[in-house]
Amino acid sequence: MHRMQNGDRNALRKLYNVYKNLLFGLILSILKNREEAEDCLQEVFTQAWEKADKFDAARGNVYSFLVTMARNKAIDRTRSRAFKDAHKEDHIINDFTLTPESDENNPHENLELRERANKLKAALKRLSDKERQVLYVAYYNGLSQSEIAEKMEIPLGTVKYRMRQGMLKLKEMLISEDIN
Repeated sequence: MHRMQNGDRNALRKLYNVYKNLLFGLILSILKNREEAEDCLQEVFTQAWEKADKFDAARGNVYSFLVTMARNKAIDRTRSRAFKDAHKEDHIINDFTLTPESDENNPHENLELRERANKLKAALKRLSDKERQVLYVAYYNGLSQSEIAEKMEIPLGTVKYRMRQGMLKLKEMLISEDIN
């Protein structure tokens, strides 16, 4: 990111090669449309180039910066009027994977990403079905708590409680995994 801040286009190319599969998988899981996901991925890297100066290593790592950017960009697309009109479907996730595709150019990065994904999958499996479902819908469909309550036909307070409990449990499980 520092090299990109100084205008190094090769740094952007390297960043793309390292993160393209992970980000594409995340975006595709949100948009459910390959063409839309490809367009969104391009926008993410364009934005990363344009906003490289906003990156602050003291506030977080490149992985988190790009994943957050990709997730937000994909959610923005799902909320757009054109996307909603073209893609009327259920918001419940049935088939879900957190494992990024392989990128043979960086096996160490892939190992780290797979380990993170496996830890997260294991932690999510230990949540109750109700907690896991509201977290999936919120994160991967970008619905607000009130939209989740409406969609799932449950009280808003219940959605808030399940999300909070689920996040607290995930945090506790993931922190204890890192310590062990």
